[in-house]
Amino acid sequence: MGRYSGGSRPCTPNAPRLLLCASLSLWNAAMSKSQIRGYGHTVKKAIAPLVVLIAAGMAYIGLVATKPALVSAAKEPMPITVRALEVVPQSRQLMVISQGNIQPRVETHLHAQVDGEVKTVAPQLVTGGEFLAGDRLLSLDDRDFQIALTRAGASLDRAKAEYRYAREEYARIQSLHDQALASIAQRQQAERAFAIANANVKDAQATHERAELDLTRTVIHAPFNGRVRAEYIDEGQYLQKGAAIATLYDTDRLEVRLPIADAQLAYLPLAYANTGVAQKNDAPATVVLSARYAGQAQTWTGTLQRTEGDISSTSRYLHVIAEVTQTTNDNGVQLPVGLFVEAKISGKVVDALVSIPRTALRADNRVMVIDSSDRLHFRSVVVYKASNEEILLSSGLDAGERINVSPLQFVVEGMSVRVIE
Repeated sequence: MGRYSGGSRPCTPNAPRLLLCASLSLWNAAMSKSQIRGYGHTVKKAIAPLVVLIAAGMAYIGLVATKPALVSAAKEPMPITVRALEVVPQSRQLMVISQGNIQPRVETHLHAQVDGEVKTVAPQLVTGGEFLAGDRLLSLDDRDFQIALTRAGASLDRAKAEYRYAREEYARIQSLHDQALASIAQRQQAERAFAIANANVKDAQATHERAELDLTRTVIHAPFNGRVRAEYIDEGQYLQKGAAIATLYDTDRLEVRLPIADAQLAYLPLAYANTGVAQKNDAPATVVLSARYAGQAQTWTGTLQRTEGDISSTSRYLHVIAEVTQTTNDNGVQLPVGLFVEAKISGKVVDALVSIPRTALRADNRVMVIDSSDRLHFRSVVVYKASNEEILLSSGLDAGERINVSPLQFVVEGMSVRVIE
C-alpha cells in the first residue's frame, strides 16, 4: 500500500480509506513530479481543491455506510381516561313536569234579581277589588219593596182573620148538624168557606214571603272571599231584572289545567288513568307550583283532583286539573290568577330503578359497562323514564357494576380505559 510523504500509518482495507489513500498517493506523486520538473508551486495550487472535495466526499460516504441501524419497537396504546358511575338500584318517587296558567275554580256572574235604581256601590266593587264573604257590594232603592211588603203583610193579616172566622163558623155548623139543627147544605157551605179561607192564608203567606225575598234582593252580598274581575254598573243606574252587575271569582279555590302525555299517566297512581280521580281511601297526588313573581321565586302547594279524560285531537295531550286551596304561601304571597307556573306532580313510588346521567345513554338504548379489567363493553338497557338530565332504567344493569359516564366519540368493544372514580 502507498504511503504519504509524512510516513505515518498505512491505509487499511476500508472503502473510504482506500479512496483517501489513493488521493494522497496522487498528491505525493504530483508533488514529486512537480519538484522534479521545477514547477511544483503551480501544480499544488491546481490540485489542492480537487483533493479537498474528494476527501469530503469520502468522509460523507463513510459516515453513511457506518451509521447505526434503527430498531422500531411497537408501543402499547395509551388508555383513555373516563369517569365511572357505580350502579345502585333504589326506590324512586316519580315526578311529572308540566306547565299551565292559574284559573279560578269558581267564577260567578252577578245579575240583578229585581228591578231598581242603584243606590250604593261598595268601594271594593271595582275591577281588581278584593272582598270577603258576606261583604255588602251593592244596594238598590228599596222603597217600592218596603211598600209591597207592607201590603203583603196586611193581606196576610186579613186572610188570617177570615180563616179564624171560617174555622169557628165551620165548627159551629158542624155541631148543629150533629144535633140535626143544621142542614147538609149549611154544613157544606161552611166547610167550603173554611177551605177557601185556608187557601187565602196560604196565598197571602206566599205573597208576603215573596215581598220579603224581593226586599232582601235589593242588597247584594259577596258569596265568597274573592276579587272582582269586571264590574258593569254605577250609582244612579236603573237596573232591569237580569241585568249584569259584575264578574267575581273565588280566591280561596284556584286551579291549573296541566297538559301531559298519555304515557305519563304510567307515572301517576293507577286510579287517575282508570277513573280520572284518586280512590276514596287514597290522598290526592301533591302538586308543587313554582314561578317567579314580583321578582322572586315563589312556590305554592296543591293537589291533583282529576283528569279531563279526553285526549286533544290537535296536541295529542290530555289535561289534568290541580286545585290550590292554600292560595297564600309561606312568604305571604297570594297566588294570582293568570300566573304561568311550572308544576311538579308527585307520582307513584317504583322500586329498583337505576339513575344515570342522560349523557351515559348511547344510541339504541345502550350503555358502556366497565369490567373488572377496565375494558368497555356495550350493554342494552330498558329505559323506564327519561328527562332532560336523568335517565331511569328498570333493567339491564346489576348492582355494583360500573358504567362510563364520560362522552366518548369513538368507542371499540373491549377498549381499555383508565377509570377515574
